[in-house]
Amino acid sequence: MKKQYIKSGRRGVSVLLAAACVTAMLAGCGDTAATEEEETLSEVIPVEAQNPAAGTLTLKNEFVGTVSPEESVYVIPMVSAEVLGTDISVGDTVTAGQELCKLDTEAAELQLASAQAQYNSAAAGVQAAEVGYEIAQAQYDSAVAQLDVQNEQTQRQKDLTMYQMQMQIDGISDGIDDINEQIYQLEEDREDAKDQRDDLKKARNKANEYVKQAQAAYQAAQAAVTALEPQDYTELQAVKGTFPNEEAYEYALKQAKEQLAAAKAAYEGAQAAASQTSAAYEQAKAGIESIDDGKEKLEDSLSDTYKTKEQTETVKNLTEAQLNIDTQKVQDISKKTAALGVDSAAAQVNSARVGAAGAKVGIDSAEYQLDMYTLTAPIDGVIEAVNVKEHDFASPQSPAFVISNKNTMTVTFGVSEGIRGTLRVGQKIQVDRNGKLYDAAITEIGSMVDQNTGLFMIKSCVSTPDDSLLTGSSVKVTAETYSQADALLIPYDAVYYDDSQPYVYVAETGTAKRRDVETGIFDMDTITVLSGLSTEDVLITSWSANLREGAEVSVRMKTESGTDGEQTTAGGETDSAQTADGE
Repeated sequence: MKKQYIKSGRRGVSVLLAAACVTAMLAGCGDTAATEEEETLSEVIPVEAQNPAAGTLTLKNEFVGTVSPEESVYVIPMVSAEVLGTDISVGDTVTAGQELCKLDTEAAELQLASAQAQYNSAAAGVQAAEVGYEIAQAQYDSAVAQLDVQNEQTQRQKDLTMYQMQMQIDGISDGIDDINEQIYQLEEDREDAKDQRDDLKKARNKANEYVKQAQAAYQAAQAAVTALEPQDYTELQAVKGTFPNEEAYEYALKQAKEQLAAAKAAYEGAQAAASQTSAAYEQAKAGIESIDDGKEKLEDSLSDTYKTKEQTETVKNLTEAQLNIDTQKVQDISKKTAALGVDSAAAQVNSARVGAAGAKVGIDSAEYQLDMYTLTAPIDGVIEAVNVKEHDFASPQSPAFVISNKNTMTVTFGVSEGIRGTLRVGQKIQVDRNGKLYDAAITEIGSMVDQNTGLFMIKSCVSTPDDSLLTGSSVKVTAETYSQADALLIPYDAVYYDDSQPYVYVAETGTAKRRDVETGIFDMDTITVLSGLSTEDVLITSWSANLREGAEVSVRMKTESGTDGEQTTAGGETDSAQTADGE
């Protein structure tokens, strides 16, 4: 009977007025018959009534959402350098590929010039090796021709052959020196690459440390919001009780949420910076591996060249010892020796080309580094933040620019599991920003509980945003949630409760009858009845302290427009009784 007690308190004034009226009437009558007649009439309870209406009740819930762009990127420098200048300001509109600012490229240009010089030297080595190959090929042809000369020229040919073989050995020795020089150069490049890798590793560790700090700040901000806005109603009231008034509580809650949004943005920025630094570190490691591969190939080529030299020297010695024994064998050995010279020259060409390819990698790397000194916009959008200015020192530890595509804005809000089940993708909702309303549609319904809030995150799209929807701002979101169709709709105050059993009073032939009902959803004014009533029943909607099972009532029907209809009393004519029944 809890609800009935609440109604008694709310309608106590009307009961006192009714009692005062009855007292006045009794005091104005002089005879006993009149007094008895007034007492009899006073037992009839005047009530208001109406017929239940069939329909649908839809409930709306309000949530707090956060505004964010559909697309937002952080432009982070890949190198540390002085900012030479930028004409970009917050609020400017930029297009993808547009230059945002330039950094001092002096160091990168020097590195590119050095790489170019190394490449030019390697290219010259390739040309020299190719000339050597052509010479070796010519020598081979010459050797074959010389071997066809008459025997009387054998001695001269022997001397010429020894001379040619010695030249080949000298050429191979020169090739060995070139390969050793290239290996030495690669070792120096590797040391430089290791220094760069170590610097990037330190930068990555610092970025990861900043992520931890930003995460801790973000978690602390979340804890502050949770402490101010607990899910339990009793705890929430207790928290509010610590503030002097509701405005102070709302202001503190708003400040905490703004701090949460700022901490979240810092945390996400730190994650992006750490990711960029890790990528640069991995690239530096890959560069070292590339140098190691090049060095390994050169060492293999050097080993082959040493073997060729040893073979050539061996052949020279054997040829020198056997020239006078078997001319034909000498001729065959000479041909093979000449062929080895061609192979050796070809090996030198390949070795020189490997060195040139390695030098070309150095140019590509230097050009890539030089491109990093010009920051460009990766997307079309609006500049949200500018963190650099002329003569500042830009670094990969912090984003230089933040760009957002605001053609479409996203509003994210959290709901309970029960309400999540009532929402659907594509459902229309309303967004309120300081009294300005926007139409939006749900685009994504989260399937995982947010560990910080205990809610499911819902994303919606505002297709026609304006300057009022600022990034990170809080808005009020209104969405239709629970709905019940094919039910009877009656006033919320017409329902009473006996423990957990809801019931109502209906008027039947001038008498109040209790009717147990099954109720559904409700709002401040209306409640749905699923069973126990029909649209033909005359539902008593007014309250009286004397209203009970079997009480005589005088019914005043209320029409759909809210005006009073015909009044009937107990014991009246048949027409009056029928009106009370709602017929």
